[in-house]
Amino acid sequence: MPSSYHPQVSPSSSPSGQPTPASDFTWDILACLVEGQSPIDLQALTVDDRAQAHQFLYNYGYDLNDSQDRETVEDLFAEALRFIKLHFSRGHSSCPTYLTIPAEIERLNDVRDLLVWASGPRTTERQAWSCAILRVMHTIHHLDNTMRAEFFPEIKRQILDKFRQNISTTSAGVVLGTGEEQIPLYGVFYKEEKSRDSLILKLLHKPKNVSEKIHDRLGVKLVTHNRLDALRVLYYLYEYNVITFANLTPGRSRNSLLNLPAYRSLLGDQIFNHRELSPKEREEYFAQLSQKFDRLTTLDQAQVQRERENYNPDSSSDYQSLQFTVHQLVKLENPGFFKTRRMRAQLEKYHLGPDLEGLLQELEGPGAEQEFRLLFPLEVQIIDKDNYFQSIEGTASHDAYKQRQQDRACLRVLAGIFALHPELNPHAPEKGANLSLPGLNF
Repeated sequence: MPSSYHPQVSPSSSPSGQPTPASDFTWDILACLVEGQSPIDLQALTVDDRAQAHQFLYNYGYDLNDSQDRETVEDLFAEALRFIKLHFSRGHSSCPTYLTIPAEIERLNDVRDLLVWASGPRTTERQAWSCAILRVMHTIHHLDNTMRAEFFPEIKRQILDKFRQNISTTSAGVVLGTGEEQIPLYGVFYKEEKSRDSLILKLLHKPKNVSEKIHDRLGVKLVTHNRLDALRVLYYLYEYNVITFANLTPGRSRNSLLNLPAYRSLLGDQIFNHRELSPKEREEYFAQLSQKFDRLTTLDQAQVQRERENYNPDSSSDYQSLQFTVHQLVKLENPGFFKTRRMRAQLEKYHLGPDLEGLLQELEGPGAEQEFRLLFPLEVQIIDKDNYFQSIEGTASHDAYKQRQQDRACLRVLAGIFALHPELNPHAPEKGANLSLPGLNF
């Protein structure tokens, strides 16, 4: 790319000093604003030349006359190319092919051209591929500017430690709780961070395409021996404050495992009556209760299907589990605060003057905080052993789930390419149909 980008007009205003219009009028963009459609589902931009592209990027957050901003945009472009080649070059899994990014785009030496090309006629490969690359660049931009990576290890430690402190390994195996409250587990699995490509793919297939709405960067999966123990685990997490129900994320709960109305009818308001029992009596109590649970009908399959569609349409109906998302308040040290305090301690040895004192006060700020506080999501899954084995094979396997997710993202990102080549889209209503945005019925 060239070493500098000189716009034909000022990035913030016109030569007359008046604000410069962002672009030509378009109903699609206005509809995007008022209807909440994701910007990555727009079929085209409205950027006429490099000057408008420069201003678009400036208002977006990147000044191409700044070397650091320019390098960031170049990196976004390079990563978007790599991602598309790796994940989407074979098209949809039901109709595999080999898709090639036009050489003109691969050899691009000015990112502003990508915005201009994405605004061209929708009948060209160049326009379709330019839009596809910009969709991925936009997604990576949001991912990189939502949470600073250096804070993540401490966030992960504080949240997952609450679970680790309640889980231990005994001679009998993995257990949740201690003493009389022990619940045997078949296993426990921690999701300590999605890979970068997994996060990008997750965003690309999410209807809202918003990075702060990724709820499963951290996760815990607790696998029990039976459905009764799944209910016991849920109750334990609540009772011993491993999770805080008040921080539950509404709309993020899915239950295709436990028939709560039937269980409540069986148990009554007192969920378990075991604390006054001897160890032997307690063992018999839960054994008998488990048999009663097994005789109860499972959830109606229509309800299971509704749960799946409302929660995650890419999940298999064969996969039955209990899932929910809770947030935990995390406290993080403010590195700037402590750096300034150490600087003050060193400078005080040399007798601070008014100039240095003023500089330090400016660095510290009027209300310097020792720590930041934020709410971070954790996805909790509880599943019994039988369904766990279902989840690692067949249509409920993770690999099958990821393929469905990738196919949906592919149809969305390469919408323009599939519109030009509907024969490559397995969801096209008929071969040769004139499609605008295939596969976007989210």
